[in-house]
Amino acid sequence: MSNVSLDSIFTQEKFSGLKAKGILIDPASLEDYEKQVKSNQSTKPNTEYWNGKRILITGAAGMVGSTMVDMLVEMGAEVYGTVRRHAVVFHPNIEHQAEADKLKLIEIDLKDYGHVASIVKKIDPHVISHQAAESFVPSSIQQPSHVVENNCVSTVNILEAGTKESKSLEGIQVACSSEQYGFVHDMSELPVREENPLRPTSTYAATKVFTENVAKSYYYMYKTPTVITRTFNQEGPRRGPQFFTARIAAQIRNILDGKSDKIIMGNPNAVRDFTHVHDSVAAQLLAIEKCNHGEAYNICSEKGITTGDYAKLALQFYNLKNEILVNNDLLRPYERGEALFDGFIGSNKKISEKTGWKPTKSVLDIIRDGVGR
Repeated sequence: MSNVSLDSIFTQEKFSGLKAKGILIDPASLEDYEKQVKSNQSTKPNTEYWNGKRILITGAAGMVGSTMVDMLVEMGAEVYGTVRRHAVVFHPNIEHQAEADKLKLIEIDLKDYGHVASIVKKIDPHVISHQAAESFVPSSIQQPSHVVENNCVSTVNILEAGTKESKSLEGIQVACSSEQYGFVHDMSELPVREENPLRPTSTYAATKVFTENVAKSYYYMYKTPTVITRTFNQEGPRRGPQFFTARIAAQIRNILDGKSDKIIMGNPNAVRDFTHVHDSVAAQLLAIEKCNHGEAYNICSEKGITTGDYAKLALQFYNLKNEILVNNDLLRPYERGEALFDGFIGSNKKISEKTGWKPTKSVLDIIRDGVGR
């Protein structure tokens, strides 16, 4: 493992233009940023719309799927969730809902069209939210064919079964990603809007371009009511341990517990637009309620932060002064050049104007909820 000090490659001056635009979080001006976020007034999902509806969520055990389960159960929906079979059948994010019989769990391989079709026909859902995917970018670099097969075939099966087997269907949401935007030519492209070119830089991102395009094709061919959401980085306490914010949170806990004296991270010059998962799921439900079928909508905070500043902010939040090191082995292939720049900040103007949604939780909420202290 090759570690170097954060400050030796953390090039904050590169992002001065984004700070001048007011779209990059400056740790020195946190109070103003917090006030702005907390002053946002956002429309909430309509309980009357969801009460009594049959909803099928794929990938229900994940951070996003399980948060959606909780919100829909609270609004009185009849919720079904798919999970993959594991050697030990335990899904901590949704166990409470399953045990209370508020969630009907279905073990299924979404690549098996016959099984998918039979489940959709039996449930006859009003809404399908397709959250299931292999979403960890490094996995798609290491196992590209597996990720392509999983993400692309499962999406086609859900769209085909929903179109052909559900008589009550009002919407199929396909969860797409900011990773589709991929390579940013220069920072003048930020914040990216829905019409920005898609230049995927990983196999995962390419599968999400496919996901979006095949969803549009079903809308054009069959008028399938597809809802396309391009979510930027969604973060929260149920985030998988391999993802950046969860890795930082785990290391903060270790420092607080006296088990470590440093943070080790990858590229500190990546820009991320973080949205708390509670805000993001609310936006996705509102998109199903109100957005135009066959169109893509960004879900993002419109505020970016460098990963280096995020790590520094996490330490600052807990009054810690520990060292931050960069491990070159954690860099993605396209981050190994001189630029060491990756990422984007999004515009949420389109979904905000259509639904009235705005983010109400800040990066500090994400840090606090992730660490859990």
